[in-house]
Amino acid sequence: MLIIPVLFIFSCTSKGDSGIAIEATPQPPNGRLLIEEVYYAGSPPTAGADHYYADQFIEIVNISDDPVEIGGLMVGDVYGLAGAINSGNTPNSYAQSDPDRVYMDNLWRIPGEPGDHLLDPGETLLLAHDGTNHQPFSTIDLTGADFEAYVEGGNDEDYPLVDNLEAMHFTGGYDWLMTVFGPSVVVLAPEAADEMETVDTGWWDVQAVPTVHVIDAVESLMDGESGDFKRLPESVDAGFVYVSDTYTGESVQRNWSDGALQDSDNSSSDFSVSDVPDPGW
Repeated sequence: MLIIPVLFIFSCTSKGDSGIAIEATPQPPNGRLLIEEVYYAGSPPTAGADHYYADQFIEIVNISDDPVEIGGLMVGDVYGLAGAINSGNTPNSYAQSDPDRVYMDNLWRIPGEPGDHLLDPGETLLLAHDGTNHQPFSTIDLTGADFEAYVEGGNDEDYPLVDNLEAMHFTGGYDWLMTVFGPSVVVLAPEAADEMETVDTGWWDVQAVPTVHVIDAVESLMDGESGDFKRLPESVDAGFVYVSDTYTGESVQRNWSDGALQDSDNSSSDFSVSDVPDPGW
């Protein structure tokens, strides 16, 4: 596992000028975590499966020099269409009408208190749709994921090698499916749980959360002509990224610049499309 339990917080040390080991104090996630990769498009048809998407994943990296507290961290996708998927579709997000909040369609939480789980410097947190080896339907193996989205009481399979996320808000279905047309993924600080407001969209309820609690986000849409369908306010993400089509096996990965991951709050420049998803740092 890439995350470490609180038992090992004293293993994260550095040396001061005296050469004496100094314990690294675990830090809150704000300003220290970035979404490194999102794989949502689904796999190319193979092994008799035309529409395989259970191999979706989100990967988050600790870019700081300190261990980061990730207990209570929340991750989810934003309400709204990714583009004119069907004839007559028009933008239906809240990005323009309420730019001070993000409207979460689904929201999942890492269990426990903040210090119950730590993410080491340079390590990643891998969140899986299903924490299993997806061959032969996909080349992706998610048995090494840190958490998976498991929906109780339905047809979802609980894979025993991977711990479960807590469902904070789930809009239905047998499992958490990020739209293969392009989801807007948001990482929220644990404090956001205290300021969520339930909003009726006319179709189903979503959770509105102040943007001040957004740690990181990536906006992906259906194609280059779908900018009007942006679901994230400009202050959170000024651009968007997109893959070539659904079920292509492509992911979106954060770009490097001068030896560091690029973070300009603009997915158009911060992310690129990769035809080789790479779960696990």
